[in-house]
Amino acid sequence: MNKKRILILTCSHGTGHKMVASTISDALKDRNCETFIYDLFDEVNAPLNRLIGKAYLLSYGIGRGAYEKLYNRIDGKPNTKSIDFFWDLTKKKMLELVNDIRPDAIINTYGYVISSMLKNTYYPHIPVVSVVTDFCVPSPWAHPDTDRYYVACDNVTNRLKELGVKEDRILESGIPIRDIFEKDIDRKEVAQKHGLDADKKTLLIFAGTYGVLKNLPQICKKIDNQNELQTVVVCGKNKKLYDKLNRESFKNTHILGFVSEINELYRFCHLMITKPGGISLSEAAVTAAPVILYRPTPGQEMENAKWFSKNNAAVIVNDEAQLMLAVQALNKNEIQKQRMKKNMYHLGHHYAADTIADDLLRLIDIENVNDYKQERIARV
Repeated sequence: MNKKRILILTCSHGTGHKMVASTISDALKDRNCETFIYDLFDEVNAPLNRLIGKAYLLSYGIGRGAYEKLYNRIDGKPNTKSIDFFWDLTKKKMLELVNDIRPDAIINTYGYVISSMLKNTYYPHIPVVSVVTDFCVPSPWAHPDTDRYYVACDNVTNRLKELGVKEDRILESGIPIRDIFEKDIDRKEVAQKHGLDADKKTLLIFAGTYGVLKNLPQICKKIDNQNELQTVVVCGKNKKLYDKLNRESFKNTHILGFVSEINELYRFCHLMITKPGGISLSEAAVTAAPVILYRPTPGQEMENAKWFSKNNAAVIVNDEAQLMLAVQALNKNEIQKQRMKKNMYHLGHHYAADTIADDLLRLIDIENVNDYKQERIARV
């Protein structure tokens, strides 16, 4: 049997879209498929794409207000002519990819609605699906020629239905995360690996590349005074921040750089401070890690945060004082923490990539059957 060829379109603005594309690709390869991952914006204009990526990072700081206005404008009443003109710039490259790869299906892990806009005219036999990588969905994602939407929750389902998407085209699969997050851990082994106390309550802070937490050294100093709590700060690839924190004299705080098996710390910790990205929250949900969400960026992250807060699975704080109060309160309130842990777990979906891969292959077969039926009717 010939391998199914799957074109996966992703975007490098942030890391979530690329991680989802890679995870789905792995699941499809396990099913004897051949996958082709492309950043469509990068294919059209790589320098401009990098510039847009840098502009996106400003949304974590001085560009918060501008990004919020842009997001609300696009999501509320988008200018259809402007959006169509924008996607026209990607039309040529989109058709080149389809003609070169000859895919059996197209997967979007970003809102590349151009793939649906071209479907009826140029490749009506190819299923086009979108994986929504947040717990909300901006209106420009919706298009009548998208064959399937894979979503994280009924918040997204309801929004798509409001935008005219038929319910039978929506599957609540969850957001794909790596299988490694499904694994249990040995607390003593993880503690030994990172120099931690297996019996002590642990706060996990994701500082990361974007420097989400401002004044982190001062925050760590205040938390460090809580002797009953050990703190683990993960700096990722932010070496400047890693070196800065390591110059401090902490007694209950451990500074880590990039951690390959980060899933172990998710399961090890009792409480987590992170940014409300769709991937981070999906990982936290599967591992049932209660979270404090610090100063969500306007747009998708704010909507994600509101959804988890509404379901009593997370606490939103907007400044350093609120953050310290939340850490102290949750550290002492075991009942509230366990309630959050339970609610977080109920928001998670296990093995979402497998669910998506299996459904997509069924969808391809259905399309093939329909093509055969149309050909037979034409012959008759």
